[in-house]
Amino acid sequence: MFNVNDHIAKISDKKIEAVVKPAFEFFEGTPYYQLNNLPAFDGAGVYALFLKSTKGTCYEGSLPSMHPIYVGKAVPSGSRQGKKTSTGTALKSRLRKHLKSISESENLDTDVFLCRFMILQGQATDMISAMESYLIRQYNPLWNSYIDGFGINAPGAGRYNQSPSEWDTLHPGRYYAKQLTGALRDKDQIISKIASYKLKKVK
Repeated sequence: MFNVNDHIAKISDKKIEAVVKPAFEFFEGTPYYQLNNLPAFDGAGVYALFLKSTKGTCYEGSLPSMHPIYVGKAVPSGSRQGKKTSTGTALKSRLRKHLKSISESENLDTDVFLCRFMILQGQATDMISAMESYLIRQYNPLWNSYIDGFGINAPGAGRYNQSPSEWDTLHPGRYYAKQLTGALRDKDQIISKIASYKLKKVK
């Protein structure tokens, strides 16, 4: 007879906290950098993006300045197949991709975006996805939790009949979003979602 309890790993929350909380505290102490002026570095890991000021944006009054607006990760190449190779510039390349999205938008200024990041090496790279999830739970970043589409890739051939994402509706300009032929989203409805956004208190 099937018993689901035979398949549930008994790992206590305390054991998980013992691993991820010190890493989170370290992340919270890492320096900030201008997204459009990153230093040279190699590695994979996790990161967060911040707006120095939300004044004059659709986030004013809903998102405090310097609260993470997006959290993401960059894993070593081959991770999906279980064949990790050199991390190379995975983390910096991911941040530069986001910079490109922001710079292509018609109503965002790259000068007001900061980032911080944490590099994980060796066996600790196995923690990257878990750390990303933990950061998202802690911060509830608006572009992760409420507004979809910031971190997406350009659609493949034959998939341009999609609707622009919520992010592209708010911040039009990305080259591939301009080519999408799907029905437009209601911008006012998206802005209403932002108005109902609630921060989580970091534990």
